[in-house]
Amino acid sequence: MNFINRLLVIVGLLGAIALMPILIVVLIFFRPGLVDTVNNVARGLVSGPNVVLVQATCVGLAVLVFVVAILLLFLELQRPSTRRLRVQSVTDGQVELTADAIMHRLEHAILQVVDVAKAKPRVVSASKGNVVDLFVELETSPEVNVPQKTQEVIVAAKQVMEEQLGLKVGKIQVQVDHSQKKKQ
Repeated sequence: MNFINRLLVIVGLLGAIALMPILIVVLIFFRPGLVDTVNNVARGLVSGPNVVLVQATCVGLAVLVFVVAILLLFLELQRPSTRRLRVQSVTDGQVELTADAIMHRLEHAILQVVDVAKAKPRVVSASKGNVVDLFVELETSPEVNVPQKTQEVIVAAKQVMEEQLGLKVGKIQVQVDHSQKKKQ
């Protein structure tokens, strides 16, 4: 729905940007002709040989705009469902975790690894077998051994996912960035 909203706003703004200079020129230079045209259109709506057809067309357009507006309002107000993943290791009941809960738990565990300044984990996908793929953005100090540090992060993430949360881990992709040291 975000894409549709952005598209509608962009199209509306581009239309307004294109039409406003034209409207300003018409209002300044063609005012008498514009008044005559509006009067003729108004008379055509209430009298003339095609009055029923013109009024039916206007009512049809008004109903169409009304229905589309109600539909867009309904879609805008409808909340998206929260992604939940089922914990496989529980046998006596059914337990589901939200993706946000998983990400907060992983962030806490990864930040416990030495020399990790920031961590931003994301659940990338969950296939039918409830295998979870992860993407982790790390910020570390510049002096770290990158292969060793990423291995520690992967081990910590797997431990949290499999042992503490009861989820199966698929691929873990880690992106490393170094924090900037403040000059003294």
